[in-house]
Amino acid sequence: MATIPWLADVLRAEGIPVVEEGDWRNRMVSGSFNPIGVLWHHTAAFSSPSNPHPALNTCIYGRPDLQGPLCQALVDYNGVFHLISAGRCNHAGASRGSGPIPAGDGNTLLVGWEIDYGGDQATDQRMTAAQYTNSVRATAAVLRRLGRDASYARGHRETSTTGKIDPSFIDLDAMRADVARALAGGGLGAGVAGQAYAYGDQQHVAVVNTGGTLINLSWSPSTGIVRPDWGGGPLTGKTVGYVHDGLQHVFARGTDNTLRHWYQSGTNPPGLDSWNTTGRVVSNPTGFAYGNQQHVFFRNPEGNLEHRFYDTVNGQVSGGVWPGGAFVGNPHAFVHRDQQHIFGRTAAGALIHWFWWPGINPSVDNWGITSGVASDPTGFSYAGNQHHVFWRNTDGNLAHRFFDDPSGTLNGGVWAGGTFVGNPHAFVHGDQQHIVGRRANGDLAHWYWWPGTNPANDTWNALGVVAGDPIGLSTPGQHHIFYRTTNGTLEHRFHNDANGQLGLDNWGGSL
Repeated sequence: MATIPWLADVLRAEGIPVVEEGDWRNRMVSGSFNPIGVLWHHTAAFSSPSNPHPALNTCIYGRPDLQGPLCQALVDYNGVFHLISAGRCNHAGASRGSGPIPAGDGNTLLVGWEIDYGGDQATDQRMTAAQYTNSVRATAAVLRRLGRDASYARGHRETSTTGKIDPSFIDLDAMRADVARALAGGGLGAGVAGQAYAYGDQQHVAVVNTGGTLINLSWSPSTGIVRPDWGGGPLTGKTVGYVHDGLQHVFARGTDNTLRHWYQSGTNPPGLDSWNTTGRVVSNPTGFAYGNQQHVFFRNPEGNLEHRFYDTVNGQVSGGVWPGGAFVGNPHAFVHRDQQHIFGRTAAGALIHWFWWPGINPSVDNWGITSGVASDPTGFSYAGNQHHVFWRNTDGNLAHRFFDDPSGTLNGGVWAGGTFVGNPHAFVHGDQQHIVGRRANGDLAHWYWWPGTNPANDTWNALGVVAGDPIGLSTPGQHHIFYRTTNGTLEHRFHNDANGQLGLDNWGGSL
């Protein structure tokens, strides 16, 4: 009988959080196991931040009517993969055949993910964004190892001979399309870009220090806090960083208006180049990983959006100026499915939105916002079917706009919570939306929302200490906020999902 003892290594190589549940490599049921694909399920258990994996023990030990283990991995509320078995499991039953998966014994043919959410009309609980994203990434990683394409990923409702409905509330064709993009190196497999970003088990915040060089502060369980100086000065403004092709990529603006691009892996010293941008960069850079490419955008001396990207296949840097006219401040870019989105603001306070996806030319619109944008915008892709943008309006409040893919409609409004100054920063954690800013008195402003609630706000007990625009980061089981304090150091606050407790430490530096 074949087994897949490599599963932990393959998932961790994709940056997916993994918990190995006991002797999972030797836990299995009898019978053959020669997988050719991946099958998605939901558990029908209601998960939450305080109870992220309610079905875990059932998946390990089984039910009175069905011997465990019941899947190779359970995907908890936070997107953590709990590894249960490297061998055959009782998860699929008989397969009626779907796509390239033939009719036969599904337990032999398929690796099973049990995604821990309600999935029925009574609970109306859907996959969290973290469950969706990591299930897609993990599926792509396993199919790559098996030498199969995205068509070998199926939902249980597609193969069941007994009328199973799982996984519910998800478009399986769209999910397969995201697996295909991840197999090609697409955005879902590349992590989230920002001044703070994750690299393996490390949390990174790349900043320009008072000496004008790049300090890449980081923490990991094995190293604690480290503060390597990556040089590259003299620099100005804020950075953007992300992970692609196993490397950290960090971009910053030099005082000579030329891009600085660092790239680094493992314990190697960082490399540095400029991507043919001499004298062209007059804003903070923004960017993302996309497919087999690394992208960066910036405002050029003429006030327009300029673009560079590096293609790992041909080894070439390309790019140009996108149409849409002049803007002010700093752009903000992110990937939504196979789409590239960049937001900025005009001198008159209109929102400007550039977008591109395969098969079209770069285009521009304003999402109906022709005035009132008083800060740099921020935003994210949410749950695979919406993309969102936030900004400070001329009244000093947090304004919000989002596009819903299924309905094709724009929605939004102003979130309650009082006025703030500077630029907001938005990020997703699980199925939660978080936006952070700073009050004029130095208090932290933190807004949050998730399905079933109204937008709310708090301070995370950060009162009178926030001297720079805060930034956020999501990691498994925690979400984080970083900001420059009045003494120039980097302060870090974090929320533990398991116990609802807030933590605080200081990463030092001279920012």
